[in-house]
Amino acid sequence: MPVPLGSMGDGMLRVLQIILKVFSAQGGFLLIDEFENGLHYSVQEKIWALIFKLAEQLNIQVFATTHSWDCIESFTKVAVDNQSSEGVLFRMGRSVRTSDNGKVIATVFDENQLQNITQADVEVR
Repeated sequence: MPVPLGSMGDGMLRVLQIILKVFSAQGGFLLIDEFENGLHYSVQEKIWALIFKLAEQLNIQVFATTHSWDCIESFTKVAVDNQSSEGVLFRMGRSVRTSDNGKVIATVFDENQLQNITQADVEVR
């Protein structure tokens, strides 16, 4: 018996939106703003795993933003487990050096660094 999509909640609609966008980005790149919006923390790891798998199959580079520590942790677990794809975190912030005049700088964390950071609860947001 068919179930109306609208009756499944915002989380299911968010997942469907992301997956549809993944397929339309084939051979290119996908931007996801505030990945965690509408997604319960308990399903984020599964969604990341699906995105990693589809991105590899469809040749897509994915860029996602977040302010959520849960999102960073779930991303890290999937990135570390997925040896065939590279997952990195970019932390954007203003330089504290006076010589840089407060310029925006990016700090890059690879899978190994991410695993160490999440295990030690180091703040990267």
